[in-house]
Amino acid sequence: MTPAARLAEWLDVRPNEIRLVVLAFAGAFLMMAFVVLSRALREAFFLEIFDASSLPYVGGAAIALGLAAATIFSRAVSVRHPQSVMRVTIAGLAVAILAMHPFLDDDGTLIVAFYLLTAVGTLLLTSGFWLVVSELFAVREAKRLFGLVSAGGTLGLLAAGLSMRPLLGQFQPRDLLYVLAGLLGLALVVNEAFPRDRLGRTATGREPVSPTTFGQGLRLIGSTSQVRLIAIIFLLVGAASAIVDFQFKEAVQASLGRGPDMAVFFGDFYAWTGGLALLVQILLTTRLLASLGVAGSVALVPLVVAFGSVGMLIIPGLAVATGLRGADSTLRKSVFRSVMEFLWVPVPNHLRRRTKTFVDSVADALGEGLGVLIVFLWVTLPGLPSRWLSVFVIGICTVLLVLSGRIGTEYFRTLRSRLAGDGVDGTLAAATGARGHTLSRLDITRVLKTSGLYPEETADLAASRSSQVDRVGHAERGESDDPETVLRSHDVARITDLLREGGATDPDLVPALVRLLARDRLLDSVTRVVVEIGDTAIPELANMLADESADFVIRRRLPRVLAHIPDPAAEEALVEALEANRFEIRYRAAVALARRRRLGLPGVPDRAQKRVWSAIRSELGRGRAVWELARLLDDVDPDPFVERRLGERGQLSLEHVFRMLGLVEDSDAIRSAWKAILSDQPEARSFALEYLDQVLPKDVRSRLWPFIGDMSADRERRAIRPLDDVVADLVRTGATLFGDGEDRLALRRYLDGSRPDDSPDGEAE
Repeated sequence: MTPAARLAEWLDVRPNEIRLVVLAFAGAFLMMAFVVLSRALREAFFLEIFDASSLPYVGGAAIALGLAAATIFSRAVSVRHPQSVMRVTIAGLAVAILAMHPFLDDDGTLIVAFYLLTAVGTLLLTSGFWLVVSELFAVREAKRLFGLVSAGGTLGLLAAGLSMRPLLGQFQPRDLLYVLAGLLGLALVVNEAFPRDRLGRTATGREPVSPTTFGQGLRLIGSTSQVRLIAIIFLLVGAASAIVDFQFKEAVQASLGRGPDMAVFFGDFYAWTGGLALLVQILLTTRLLASLGVAGSVALVPLVVAFGSVGMLIIPGLAVATGLRGADSTLRKSVFRSVMEFLWVPVPNHLRRRTKTFVDSVADALGEGLGVLIVFLWVTLPGLPSRWLSVFVIGICTVLLVLSGRIGTEYFRTLRSRLAGDGVDGTLAAATGARGHTLSRLDITRVLKTSGLYPEETADLAASRSSQVDRVGHAERGESDDPETVLRSHDVARITDLLREGGATDPDLVPALVRLLARDRLLDSVTRVVVEIGDTAIPELANMLADESADFVIRRRLPRVLAHIPDPAAEEALVEALEANRFEIRYRAAVALARRRRLGLPGVPDRAQKRVWSAIRSELGRGRAVWELARLLDDVDPDPFVERRLGERGQLSLEHVFRMLGLVEDSDAIRSAWKAILSDQPEARSFALEYLDQVLPKDVRSRLWPFIGDMSADRERRAIRPLDDVVADLVRTGATLFGDGEDRLALRRYLDGSRPDDSPDGEAE
């Protein structure tokens, strides 16, 4: 294995994702390098001529221009491909910066113009870049890889910050505009390298209604709960960050004065915060998102900033201000950036294109504007030190902590809505139905027979009994009319008449009625009568269902009867049957429980929920050997017999697991997830996996993931046991996957012949 392949495995990047990740990583690197370098230059140029108290004015102007630019940009990406809009934006910004270079000197007007150009430009570039990236990756890919992509941006931040000192030692600050233009040129190359077909894979083909005015943009944002919450969080974080940034810059100017030392200090500051952000991004972001979830990851920034602001109230000064701004910058550029971009992925493409840039720019600009306004009003009032601005920051952080819980809830609702196909567009609903039928629509008996899970001997005996009964006909008409005698007779006509006339509703007749479940022609009538008897019949039904030695043909039909009896005792008997030794009993019990839910009968009681989860875990454990065997045989010539058995048994068991999940979770969402897993649509599968990731316990996820293909190749290899252990497990657990006798011997010979020749111990590698 090459070092590059080994690195990809360590980073959990799949082979088909490497090119996309490299391009996105490079794009993020170039964008953030441009952002940091342009910010450091514009702040140094501005503070060289103007006082820090003038920052609110130029900040307000940048906000006004940003709002106008965001409206135009949002409309552009809603009617044109985002990649094309980014091409024009990047090229235009590069040309404007190069045109300014000959004239950028101590002229305050041009310095202000450069400040505004780069402030608005960086806003559009970063928002547009992440808009493109959000369409490159499906939701599961985004959750796994956005931290790595963001690490590219953090590395760019670090590189730009570290380069400030040597660059300023060799060149005049004005000459660094060539570096800015060069970064944009490389970013343009990366933008053109993104695969356009993948960017447009989920487009609906609708003509979007794009925001043409500020008011229309706000109404569009407010129309969707998740988008609205994202906008509010961006606004509040922007306001808090603007106040913290002012406190930081004021402390820097008070301590260092004016001159080149400020540019060097800013460069060092961005370098160190970039380094910390890079470490957090690579080592912690993905893990934090997986462990804390969306809500916890969003809450991390306001929690840390609130504690830092308390420190500013107690011990104001450059050290605390730098630490507070550093923590804010580090977490915003790592965890917060990744999780907020990740929140956009479930939003349908056409809505995301119409709102994302507008939200990024407008919400961020309004947030900064709010912060600037608070600062402006505060510093204009005499006798009020700037450290007390931290009170506003603490208040804003408190609101953000509340909103973090709400955004987690809305994210989950969006996932569920997209999965069910009742979101803004119906693309996922169409995708989940792409594969025809599921196993639940097949003849269960036929599937189980061909899978080796149905007892052939018992089935043949039952068929023989049924045929004997049918041949007897009215031969025993002269016998006693006693109901029990009639029920024990072989006269189908007399039995049918008795059942139709209501003469067999005595609870004492339940044992005789149960025995008649083996007769196909009487099944519906007997079921109706037993259901009519109701709760008094449940003990007999439950005992036979739990009796492993009872007639299997009868046992397999008992869940159908219990499904229609409203009494909770019927529910408990079916739940207990979920852990029976025979697979078909477990399968039919789950089908019966699901039918009860559809009929409006009481669902699985809370006290039985644990037993259902236990049955799910048990079923996943039983199915492990089947999955492992299928993977071990992937690299050998397929055998039709083995392939059919593995496919039927594995899919049937997986369907059974999902049906049980529907008993303890949202049944509609679970059903949609199952259909999406079966579909050939990557995005539908991704939404299904992410939904399951949100609702399933960790240990259930770890057992389920191998069956549905959400593991890296390296992790999958490590999870598979040696061949002999897998086969021994199949035999030990009593699995009848391959039947008995000659079938199993044939399988053994086939497996022996499939082992690699270079395996010294005879085990599959």
